[in-house]
Amino acid sequence: MRKVQFYGATSLDGYLATTNHDLQWLLDTEGGESANSDRFFNQIDSTIMGRKTYDITKEMMNGELFFPDKTNYVLSRTRQGTKKDAIYYQKSPVKLVHDLLQQPGGNIWIVGGGQIVADLLAENLIDEWWIQIAPVLLGAGIRLFPSGDYSTRLELVDVTRYDQLGELHLRKK
Repeated sequence: MRKVQFYGATSLDGYLATTNHDLQWLLDTEGGESANSDRFFNQIDSTIMGRKTYDITKEMMNGELFFPDKTNYVLSRTRQGTKKDAIYYQKSPVKLVHDLLQQPGGNIWIVGGGQIVADLLAENLIDEWWIQIAPVLLGAGIRLFPSGDYSTRLELVDVTRYDQLGELHLRKK
């Protein structure tokens, strides 16, 4: 059975990126290169992300294809159609996840956070979490967990250290 999984990094104060979507604070944190990324990526076949996350990631990748061996869904109210490495999706992330869970395949990676995470949490749709925490305080930025109606308790599966990154592996109870 497919699982819906979040995988990503935050600052100690819970931000995914600065207010202008900068991730340099994460790139400057030692340990990211030794995280279990490959093991995680090998067990997913689909990604879901917002348009801003997609655009920023593509910019950081200098235009390279975003996980060309995966089906990448980009949530957007304004863009439509398909690119070489993305399918634009205009409906809710909840509907997309429900539709994908009805199909056979690998696990589904929720890339980025914010409103997508809040919407999926409100419907109890995220099965597992891998959150790397960097020892940096940003003070402001884009939160992983914005305010929302999603009170939930998780089970701590494991804690791993990758130099200056601490990774929490959690799953819903």
